[in-house]
Amino acid sequence: IPAHHRSATNLFSDPLDSHPLWFKPASFLSPDFDSESYISELRTFVPFDTLRSELNNYLSSLNHELIDLINRDYTDFVNLSTKLVDVDAAVVRMRAPLVELREKIEQFRGSVDVSLVAIKNGLKQRS
Repeated sequence: IPAHHRSATNLFSDPLDSHPLWFKPASFLSPDFDSESYISELRTFVPFDTLRSELNNYLSSLNHELIDLINRDYTDFVNLSTKLVDVDAAVVRMRAPLVELREKIEQFRGSVDVSLVAIKNGLKQRS
């Protein structure tokens, strides 16, 4: 592509589908990412229309990537949904024994607490 056909965004970035230096897609993956502060920070030096355009382009590329991944691994994707149904059945089967186990643990914890109080009272009486 001749230089006169490149947009200002793509002029200094290679390849053409890469993002401008100020746009950091990895920021979205941060556990403490805050969209409002991210936009507010970028708005100090990036025009709103440019920012909106870049975010829309990124959203579009993510959608295309998702579709490509689903199409590439379509069989695995379909199998996953089948396996998830099996997981639901397993969870239902395991729920009752787990609830029963939790109740037994809570009863045991209660008896341990009673014993601990009795031991502490016995130690207080000795001293």
